[in-house]
Amino acid sequence: MHARAPQKPGTAAIATALLLSAMWGLNIVGIKVALSAFPPAWNAFWRALLGWPVLWAWARHGGVRLKPLPGETRPLAMLGVFFAIQIIMLNLSLDWTTAGFASVLLNAAPVFINTFAHFYVPGDRLSGQRLAGLAMAFGGVAIVFLGQPDPSLAPRPILGNALAFVTAAVIGGRMVYTQRLVQRMDSMRVIFWQVGFSLPVFLLFAAIFEPLMVGPLTLWPFVSWMYCSFGVVGIAFVLWIRLLEKNSPALLSVFVFPTPIFGVAFSALIYSEALPVELIIGVLCVAFGILIVMLEKRRQAIESFPERTAGTARPERSQPAREPQYRGEPETVGASRAGD
Repeated sequence: MHARAPQKPGTAAIATALLLSAMWGLNIVGIKVALSAFPPAWNAFWRALLGWPVLWAWARHGGVRLKPLPGETRPLAMLGVFFAIQIIMLNLSLDWTTAGFASVLLNAAPVFINTFAHFYVPGDRLSGQRLAGLAMAFGGVAIVFLGQPDPSLAPRPILGNALAFVTAAVIGGRMVYTQRLVQRMDSMRVIFWQVGFSLPVFLLFAAIFEPLMVGPLTLWPFVSWMYCSFGVVGIAFVLWIRLLEKNSPALLSVFVFPTPIFGVAFSALIYSEALPVELIIGVLCVAFGILIVMLEKRRQAIESFPERTAGTARPERSQPAREPQYRGEPETVGASRAGD
């Protein structure tokens, strides 16, 4: 039996992808709100602890073996540590700068992902169109990086902006490393243990360096915390995997490019954050630069699919999630999808 050609996303799939883009954009703002009650590492620990059973339930529902196979424990543990460092950095950057500025800077991740992939992923070469899109996105990041966040929302704007940019580079490295792992491991198992092995790192860092709480757990920090834990780690992840079961990742990723735009918009709405000219120009450059890159990936996926599938067996049910979700995950657009 041969693999199906990638299905062109219909209206429902496009609407769901756009909804996910908005959810990932809101995730950045939600983390910022939750940080008014929980310090960065404790915030990450509780979110991961609450979201991990959702991943377990989804894996059990799909019949995925979660116990690592021989030789898998060490790379999965390394990924978990890598993931924990990235999330702590992300939370710290959001604690120091505004959600709007962080949304743009964190979405520099596709620039780093495509750059790293050029050197470390066989066959994933930078073309002229992709370079143009990455240059536009990087230009937008540079404009935002040099901007001035609202001082009432950004206690350490220079450090926050710099850390958000470095976090984007760490996200890019993790995504490429994850992509290499899922070539030989089930993607669901990789995601599950990425979160699982990050938990002791979060707990150790939080116990040593942070108080348990920094403010009262009032309604909105609690709602934001629950949304980021169950809404993003749980519902958004399940919706994304459902889409991947029937649609090509390259085709779907085109519709999640507005994530940084949603992040800036939600930050302006929730925090009444001012939108300086450099932030507007920057977010548009980043979003449309990502779109240019994704459109080329879409074209390549459509053109190369017949050669890839000729004479190959259709993958098992759990496999459709293998390549794509890491290129357009929350946490590529929105900063790591399953657990960011």
